Amino acid sequence: MSNQYDAIVIGSGIGGGGVGTLLAHAGWKVLMLERNKLIGGRCISYDRSGCVMDLGWHFYCLGKVGPLQEILDRVGLPDSIPWNDLNGTSYIQIGKEQKKYSKQSMYEAASEDERDNFKGLFRAVFTITDEELEKLWYVPVEQWVQTFTKDKMANTLIESFVSQYFCVPSSEASSAEFIRAFRDVMSNRATSYPSGGNYSVPAAYIEAIKKFGGVVKTDTPVAKVIVENGAAVGVITEGGEEFRAPVIISNADLKMTVSEFVGEQHFPKAYVEKVKNLTYSCHGVMLRVLLSEKVTDKQVVIYIPDDKSPPCKVTDEMKEGKVPHLIGGCFGSPTEFDVKLAPPGKQMITSLHACPADIRDNIDEWRESLMRSFYEVYPEAHGKVEKVWVDPPSLIKGMAGETGAIIGIGQTIHQVHEKRPSVVSPLKGLYFASSEAGGHGIGTELAATSALELFEKLEPMIKASKDKKPDLVPA
Repeated sequence: MSNQYDAIVIGSGIGGGGVGTLLAHAGWKVLMLERNKLIGGRCISYDRSGCVMDLGWHFYCLGKVGPLQEILDRVGLPDSIPWNDLNGTSYIQIGKEQKKYSKQSMYEAASEDERDNFKGLFRAVFTITDEELEKLWYVPVEQWVQTFTKDKMANTLIESFVSQYFCVPSSEASSAEFIRAFRDVMSNRATSYPSGGNYSVPAAYIEAIKKFGGVVKTDTPVAKVIVENGAAVGVITEGGEEFRAPVIISNADLKMTVSEFVGEQHFPKAYVEKVKNLTYSCHGVMLRVLLSEKVTDKQVVIYIPDDKSPPCKVTDEMKEGKVPHLIGGCFGSPTEFDVKLAPPGKQMITSLHACPADIRDNIDEWRESLMRSFYEVYPEAHGKVEKVWVDPPSLIKGMAGETGAIIGIGQTIHQVHEKRPSVVSPLKGLYFASSEAGGHGIGTELAATSALELFEKLEPMIKASKDKKPDLVPA
């Protein structure tokens, strides 16, 4: 097999798989190199005790109307992802009170004397002009919310959405980024989870790459990106194999790509400094509970114990090294979307909770607190818990790197829009397609929009290659 390709993609996460699919469909010879035995980045799913488990608990907020689907629509494979939409069994639980998820139940989170002000925030989300939105890119969500209401629980509810979407606190998240995402989710009502688990999304991309003539190699970590005459021209794997291409796309950790795969000497000093100062999203702990029988038909429950504990936010208590008595989280039952994800007759409930970067020293305390929170949400599960797994950030760190952060480079006011790293690097021939460069949106959809953005940047090269003018570079 020739070692010469049109594009080499490092990593099989959503961004890498997405752009690899688009390029292979466009006629390029694509090589994808994945360091793990399993493909999918943070969307890896794997078998454990007869259950299919996701590395992280993801919903796909725009599902079949979002960028993940758009990639497959563009290449003529619209039915590749087996989407399952939310069916209306979503709830919000504040304290001990659980209500159906709706605008009304969210309004009711605020005190009566602040409710109209809180409704004003929701109206603003849907009526804000593009000009007004443009002014909010670098304004923290917390500051924007305060212009409508100072009600503690109302602020905590918005914090819960911000933290679930971006895994950064509302004091750091971008108002414009949040408003766009929240508006899209509320308007489209297309939040989905696929049959087969999260793996079904990257698997669709990998199969597409192969269908269009691309090559995918797993268990093949990249050691170095080859730089010659001021351009990235290939890669060398840890096994010593060398592959060449005029386009190298990293779906791996942006910091690692710059400092280890390529080398800082190949970039402008200002760029290196910017990359070094990039900060990641927060870390998370996954609770997975296997029940001996089905106990609930609720697909999702957003749990907020009190106005100090929004889901997916590292609280001040956690920062002090304490484990909260109850922990906010996003609970969901994968088996309510696909019964085959657990053994017959049994139910799996999974939840994601924010936590410090390393909780291994007090993992037993975390387990106790997580299970207390679980029973607050599912009291009917008493006596029916068969197995419990608690997976700390080290699991994500081992599979995806980046210190075990839930998403990667955080969408903070210092790292969104014009301040976000570009999909085009300063080094000729090197590009990025991931949740860490370009794009917009929530988690996996952020990575998918990054892939779409990079493909558009590369289209002049694609056209030039078809016209037999391979020396043309994208603008």
